[in-house]
Amino acid sequence: MIGVVGLRHDIDTTYFGLRLGLPIVIELERKFNVRSTLFVRAKIIKSDRDRFYLRGLEREGWEIGLHLDNTVNAPKLPSPKDELKFLTEEVGLNIRGVTPHGGLIGWKGNTTWKIMDSLGLEYMEGYGKPPNSKTPVIPTHISFDIDCIRNYGERFGIEYFKKNLNLRLENEYMATVLTHPEWFILSVGLPCRNKLVDRLTKVMLTLAQRRIMRSPYERFIAEYSSKVNFLKYIELI
Repeated sequence: MIGVVGLRHDIDTTYFGLRLGLPIVIELERKFNVRSTLFVRAKIIKSDRDRFYLRGLEREGWEIGLHLDNTVNAPKLPSPKDELKFLTEEVGLNIRGVTPHGGLIGWKGNTTWKIMDSLGLEYMEGYGKPPNSKTPVIPTHISFDIDCIRNYGERFGIEYFKKNLNLRLENEYMATVLTHPEWFILSVGLPCRNKLVDRLTKVMLTLAQRRIMRSPYERFIAEYSSKVNFLKYIELI
């Protein structure tokens, strides 16, 4: 074994992320007897079926974490503690860690670190390191889908990912890897700043079944299962 790899999946959307993409991730991880950590936004859980599904995954050994929307404690949004309370009390999950979701109001900076730290959980992960905190910090992830496959395509993106992963393992013995389940059913697309062009490109690539994460992720798990120990985030503490 050359190290340990923490597996992280951020579930950002209800339909393509939670209901369609996540079952593909789970199917692949069951195949290789792997368990990961699923960071879920509170607002995407819309039905009793969603609640039941996540509780069932937790019983099977997957870890569920909070993917925090209100990263700056904005008054217009549910408070960070309310997001956590929803997952623990209304959904019935055992939440032990938190990561920031950047789609609404940002995900970097000392304010975000302080807010995550204030939740009193067992660990947190973000970008970089906080100046000081009581909560243990997981090392910043390698973004398999967005930084690797989106930027370089499947062939070169996988090689770029492996190069970065191997370097991290060589230097630190431990690495963390992030994907988003929605990109297991939709194309992650191409680097593009124009939102309309980005959406059209993703539709075309999805129809062509290009730059979709199912195959790259399966290849990664298959190749590295004999080289590393795949762990949930809570097991990295």
